[in-house]
Amino acid sequence: MRGPSLVLVEDDAGDTLLVTEMLVEVAPDMELTCFATLQSALQAWPSTVDCVLLDLGLPDAFGLTALEKVRARVPDVPIVVLTGRFDDGIGREALAAGAQDFLVKGQVDGFGLERSVRYAVERGRAARDRRDFMAAELLAQENVRLQRGLLPSPLIETSELSIASFYRPGSDRALLGGDFYDAVQTASGVHLLIGDVCGHGPDEAALGVALRIAWRTLVLAGHSGEEVVRGVEKVLLAERHDTLFATIAMVSLDPTLTHADVLLCGHPPPLLIQGGAVRELEGRALPILTLLPSAEIEPSTLTLDGDWGLLLFTDGLVEGRAAPGAINRSGVDELVRQLQSLVSSGIPRVELAPTLLAEAERRNGGPLTDDVAVLLVGNSGWWS
Repeated sequence: MRGPSLVLVEDDAGDTLLVTEMLVEVAPDMELTCFATLQSALQAWPSTVDCVLLDLGLPDAFGLTALEKVRARVPDVPIVVLTGRFDDGIGREALAAGAQDFLVKGQVDGFGLERSVRYAVERGRAARDRRDFMAAELLAQENVRLQRGLLPSPLIETSELSIASFYRPGSDRALLGGDFYDAVQTASGVHLLIGDVCGHGPDEAALGVALRIAWRTLVLAGHSGEEVVRGVEKVLLAERHDTLFATIAMVSLDPTLTHADVLLCGHPPPLLIQGGAVRELEGRALPILTLLPSAEIEPSTLTLDGDWGLLLFTDGLVEGRAAPGAINRSGVDELVRQLQSLVSSGIPRVELAPTLLAEAERRNGGPLTDDVAVLLVGNSGWWS
């Protein structure tokens, strides 16, 4: 097992030789790289360093200046300073400035030197672990806040309609991405939204939150159709960074749940499940948000007879590989086929989305790289 890798910055050749001999005698597993000046050390810094032994009386950096320069270069590497006298106070000042320990030249033997180095390495590792743990805790808290913003509780009061939602972040991210959904009931009916901000990361997630809240606010204020789309687009243009764009699909059900207005802005059409068959909802495809200024925004209206269900989804569900190692994507046609097979099998409705995702990951040969958001809605007859 490899021992600690050390850097010694010491201009006195005799002290360098003494430190080298002590470590060879008591800790031959330690790897020591020596420099006579701070400048030469910073210019040829080894790729792996576990601890620094630093003289505070260097010709090109005296006192705490040397410590500050090394900490600026390698803030996570523990430093043990070497000082000429115990009573000059510089050692204690170095500890206050971030050194792990200080040793007085001529008053430490090999075992004391080894112990100081190993303790410094362990304390440095413990400090990094604490920092990483705190960062993970902050990340988890941020994830929860983003989840509340992107994936809210539906505001639905009617017992004639049931909703199940599902979200899975892509395999290469810990945070939620820019996928979002919402469902709101007003006097004019039930309004559904699903959307996707291009890209991944905290900026995209924050933008997705802003767009969803803007949509909910406009809907609750009594706006519909084109007014809502234009309003959401204005928020996107005002809040986005660089060239971020977004897609959305909106479905507005009338109070009787027998008619639906559909608006698609660069987003995959929802799937209609009716009479044992599954098909894409017909609707005029509009451009993505940010490209709508000259477009005529008019919803497509369809009749919902009998028992029916709707599956709103983001493209992560259909952009995985068609088979492990394949180049072509799974696609919407395969999703329609899978959904129809599952519905015919009598699977419980709440299990549809997780099962569809599991099948997409099986075909992909592993976790999907993109986020997946699903909103499954159905009237009481279809859901039961």
